[in-house]
Amino acid sequence: MTGTETAAAATDTPAAARRSAGAKTVAAIFVLPYLLMMLAWAFSNPAGAAPDEPDHLVKALGMARLDIGSAYPKPPADQRLISIRNASISRVVAIPSRLSPAGYACEAFKPDRSAACLPTKRPSGSGRRDVATALGSYPPFLYVPIGFAAALTATPYHAFVAARLVCGLMSAVLIWLGCAHLERWLGRTALFGAVIALTPMTVFVSATVSLSGVEIAGALAVAAIAVTAIRRPESLQEGGTQLLLAGVGAALILSRQLGAVTFGAVIVLLVCRLGWRFFWDLIKAHRPAFVSAAVIPIVAVAAVATWESRYDHPALTGRPVSGAALGVFSQQAYGIVHSAIGQFGWLDTNMPRWSYAAYLVLLVLLVGLAVLVGSRADRWSLAGWLVATVLLAYVTYATVFFPIAAGLQGRHMLPFFMMVPVLAGVVVAERFGTAAPSAMRRFVGIAAVVMPALQFVGLYLNARRYAVGANGPMLFFGKSQWHPYLGWAPWLVLGALGAAGLVVVTAGIRPPRIHGPREAVPSVDG
Repeated sequence: MTGTETAAAATDTPAAARRSAGAKTVAAIFVLPYLLMMLAWAFSNPAGAAPDEPDHLVKALGMARLDIGSAYPKPPADQRLISIRNASISRVVAIPSRLSPAGYACEAFKPDRSAACLPTKRPSGSGRRDVATALGSYPPFLYVPIGFAAALTATPYHAFVAARLVCGLMSAVLIWLGCAHLERWLGRTALFGAVIALTPMTVFVSATVSLSGVEIAGALAVAAIAVTAIRRPESLQEGGTQLLLAGVGAALILSRQLGAVTFGAVIVLLVCRLGWRFFWDLIKAHRPAFVSAAVIPIVAVAAVATWESRYDHPALTGRPVSGAALGVFSQQAYGIVHSAIGQFGWLDTNMPRWSYAAYLVLLVLLVGLAVLVGSRADRWSLAGWLVATVLLAYVTYATVFFPIAAGLQGRHMLPFFMMVPVLAGVVVAERFGTAAPSAMRRFVGIAAVVMPALQFVGLYLNARRYAVGANGPMLFFGKSQWHPYLGWAPWLVLGALGAAGLVVVTAGIRPPRIHGPREAVPSVDG
């Protein structure tokens, strides 16, 4: 390095540090409304009122002692296909008797019933008791901190809440890391895609005892780093970026079975967009950060692969290609999309039809504009990723769900889908942010109204469903048959504050007003 280069580096380093610190602050402000809404969900949603939440809690409590449990020794409770499958992947875990979640799914699949049926007495007995969890085959690694927090509590209710808070914090940190990276390298407007990506369902599952939220948030962070590298390849040459990608990638890989598939697909996209020589040069440099960054996801993949080969052997799996499965899958396609936007409880609590339509219009407009004005490489990336998402959803359905006559859920595919809104948001921000800022401002302004409204509507209707049932009075205050700790008011107010904050931070990512000649619509870069 020459003396001039050394001096330049010395000058640039503090500026880069300040830029990084500023990006982290902007990202923290951006994530704060989501964190408030996660808190509102964690406390207002009844204990156990999320898909398989009691089973997740049992698994987490076992992992607090690094206990993966023993194989389920009993035959299926009945001859239903789903019972046979669950028995094949269940494990028996010893958990504290005081935290047994028995009875905490009494209102599941019964939307007309309030949560008044939930247990009000503490479980009897002391010491530990053996409890079976149908999620015994799930990768156990990230359940450890969740279970540790839950094990410190005194009742099942407090265990659910403590575990939810840990899940929400993990998800929020991952979202923050991805958004900070986007803002640092591409600017604040690049966060627009994240606003669309974070659906009400994403916020809901992030505040439940489950690793679905962590998987989605990890995928968003990985997508943010990858899209940034596509636009600014020099970002991936930094050791800090390499370690960041490895860290959030490991969280994604260790979260659920499809995490490694999502991470692998992102790496393939990066190689296609940046070229193999770019990565070969990184390998030849033998930098400690790059070596560590390469080792971390490899170890994570090896850990998951070892676990899967030893403990995940479900019964009644199907072929990845099946004509019969394709027919049913096509019929369920809208339901999968529907549940990815917002379907709460045990998928028995819906949002109004207009809310799904509003979100889909916003998403189609975002992706459509990106395809229209993006480069040829961007168009192929978006189109290819959409096709890959559909294919992966079909293969997953045909292999796992079709043989037991169950349905694929939108939250299962949200992690893989994250690349689409993040990349589309960056393309639109680049093309319209400078060439047509007023158009970009209007588009962001629409999102600043629609997305917060959907977030709060979902929270409120879920509250109503558990207070008086889905067909109960819309204004349920004073008529509630069940209410959360401290009543409804604190959590609905907190959710409203989060939604209002989302209005502000979304509006804040709009490009500044430019007064001058009439703006031209960005041309297509072929």
